[in-house]
Amino acid sequence: MKIRSIFKNAVLILLTVFAAVSCNDYEEELEVLTDVYVINKKFGNEVRSANAYYAYASESMLKVTVSIAGVVELESYSGATFTMAKEPKDADYKTEAPLDGSYVFNIQGYNGEMLQVPDILSYEGIDIPEFTKTKFSGTPLILELEWNDVDGADGYVVKMFDTGGKLIFNGYSVGTDVNKYTITSSSNSGFWSSPAVEGQSYLLQLSAFSYDADANASNAVYNISEISIGEIQIMWGAN
Repeated sequence: MKIRSIFKNAVLILLTVFAAVSCNDYEEELEVLTDVYVINKKFGNEVRSANAYYAYASESMLKVTVSIAGVVELESYSGATFTMAKEPKDADYKTEAPLDGSYVFNIQGYNGEMLQVPDILSYEGIDIPEFTKTKFSGTPLILELEWNDVDGADGYVVKMFDTGGKLIFNGYSVGTDVNKYTITSSSNSGFWSSPAVEGQSYLLQLSAFSYDADANASNAVYNISEISIGEIQIMWGAN
C-alpha cells in the first residue's frame, strides 16, 4: 500500500519492526508482504481509477513484477530500502473499473530466492469525498475542515500540497466516524515539511480509504482496498 501514499510514516515504522524481528531471529529467509489497491480521482467531472502496487520485504529485493492481465514491474521506493512499488501516473487512470481477482507478485531476492505472493483486489468504487467546510480563524491561523461521510470508507486523511506539487502537510488518519479536522502550525495536527505562507495558494486533498475485507488491526496498513481522493484549491488565510 500507500506509500508515498497516505500511510508512509506508519508503514516505515512497521517495516523497521518487521526487519528488526527478522534480524533478531537470525532469519535469512526473504519475507514479503504485498498490497494492490485502487485509487479513484476526479479529472474534471469524470471519476477515473488506477491500481497501485507495493511489496514490503524483510530485506532488499532485486526484482518484483505483478501478474494478472499483463505484467507490471515495480521500482525501488524512495526513502524505503526494503520497499518496491508502482504508483499510477495521470495517464494510467481509466473510466473502466479495475480488474478484480488475485494479483500475483513475483519476487526475486538478491540471494536468488524466488517467491510468489498473491493479493486479492475486490473493487467497490467508494465515492470521492468532498469538503463541506474550509474556514480560517485565529492568530496564529488554524484551518477548520469538515466533509461529507463516504459510504464504505474506513477512514480519512488530509494532505496539503504547494503549487509545485510538493507535499507540505500530511495529517493523521481518522476513523470513519470522524468528518472534521483542524490544521494548526503544530505537529499535533500532522507532519509539516515546510510552513504554510499566508496569501499563497495550496492544493488541499482529502482521501477516503477502505481496507480489505480480511484486514485486522495488526495488518490493516498492508491491506488497503481503495483510496478515493477529493481536492480543492485554497489560499492560506483567506475564507
